Amino acid sequence: MGRAIASALVLLALAASALVGQQAPTELTLDEAIRLAKLNNPIFLSTQNDRGPAAWQRREAYASFLPTVNASGGLGWQEAGQQRFGTVVFDQQTTDWAFSSYNLSLNWNLSGQEIFGVPNARANERATGARIDAAEFDLESRVAFQYMSALRAQDQADVAQRQLDRAQQNLRIVNTRVETGASAGTEGKQAEVDLGRVEVALIQAQRDVRQGKLLLAEQLGVPLPVDVELASAFEVFEPDYELDALLSHALDAHPSLRAFVAQEAASKASARALVTSQYLPSVNVRTGWSGQSQQALNEAFLINSAQSSLAAQRSSCEFNNALNERLTSPIPGFEAGDCSSYQLTDAMRNDLLAGNEVFPFQFDKNPLQVSMTVSIPVFTGFSRERQVAQANNVADDAEQNRRAEELRLRTAVTNAYDNVVSAYQVYQAESRNRALAEEQLLLQRRRYALGAAGLLELLDAQTSATTADQAFLNAVYDFHYNLIALEAAVGRPLRTR
Repeated sequence: MGRAIASALVLLALAASALVGQQAPTELTLDEAIRLAKLNNPIFLSTQNDRGPAAWQRREAYASFLPTVNASGGLGWQEAGQQRFGTVVFDQQTTDWAFSSYNLSLNWNLSGQEIFGVPNARANERATGARIDAAEFDLESRVAFQYMSALRAQDQADVAQRQLDRAQQNLRIVNTRVETGASAGTEGKQAEVDLGRVEVALIQAQRDVRQGKLLLAEQLGVPLPVDVELASAFEVFEPDYELDALLSHALDAHPSLRAFVAQEAASKASARALVTSQYLPSVNVRTGWSGQSQQALNEAFLINSAQSSLAAQRSSCEFNNALNERLTSPIPGFEAGDCSSYQLTDAMRNDLLAGNEVFPFQFDKNPLQVSMTVSIPVFTGFSRERQVAQANNVADDAEQNRRAEELRLRTAVTNAYDNVVSAYQVYQAESRNRALAEEQLLLQRRRYALGAAGLLELLDAQTSATTADQAFLNAVYDFHYNLIALEAAVGRPLRTR
């Protein structure tokens, strides 16, 4: 009993640890977020499920060269009585019957579909794998973008908090001047209004943080704790990439383009298989083994039937002997038989009953049959030509889709590269603007405290600092967003996460 309780506690502990392992951590890096998304994102998992059927399709193509084997068997019982077939009534059946049967058949087929099925299935499997790889890369890009959006909302809340601290500091300065009579009471009210606006902005920023984390959790496929901390930090750096190298990588190894290339190859393989197989003959070979058993369930019926048969033979023997004796010229070569031998002996009875014991597995085998059929398509009412035209059209569409993807990537890489370079230049300018606005605010705050500047000048400096902070934050994340877009266009990460 004690061991059973201990085992149950161990199982509960293991189950609890497994559940804990599935929960999102309270400190989340971008790499951890991507890992969780690959394990839990339902859309990606749905796409990933296609890998199994594609692999089985390839195995099925190889197995099509082997014969198919079918086995069947059956048991039955028939009650004694009159048998009817329509209006025809047969003699009374005086015994029940038990019967069984088996059938084993082999069917081997060879046609163009089997010959070209293997390369077609392999091409489809490669296309499926490439499509899954493209979906995985797309998921990484979407998670990185949403992670950056949540991180921006978090930094926006920090900016709003700094603005609140500045507004509170300004209010203290204004209240000090109002209390000493150096400023009018209306200036204090104006400072309170400015503080209230900043408080509203902070409330909205904190709401955006919660919504950003909620949208990130949707991409991950698991709920995130309310207090989860986004631990990854990203620095703005000068992009020194070479556009030609980025374009070369995108056109050679982008997961999305590789998926289009693989789909094009699969479509062309399918078209080749259909075009060729429609004109090739097909060969079909069949063979099989079968047997059945039938046993009378009424032993008296068997004995009576055997006795009736022997009695008929004895009567015929006696008749022939008597006929030969009455003839004036005996039948040449006829020898009178011993009619007394037509009797049902115990040995015959035992052999008869033993031979009846065949149900269910003592079968009488049927003769073996082997057949071969060769068929050649001659005229199919133009359905063959229609199917070939459709297959060629699908292959051509896949080629055009691949070319369109190449053009899209070329445009996307060029635009994203230009956007990253421009975003870095904007970041540098906004960094200078923020430093100047911060200096201007400190100066106006001192001047106001000394009475050398009015409240409007202080509030204008506060507004300029707030605008500069917001513009700087926008510049930082515009750089990160455009870098993520460039990574998505190139098809690989461009910085260490």
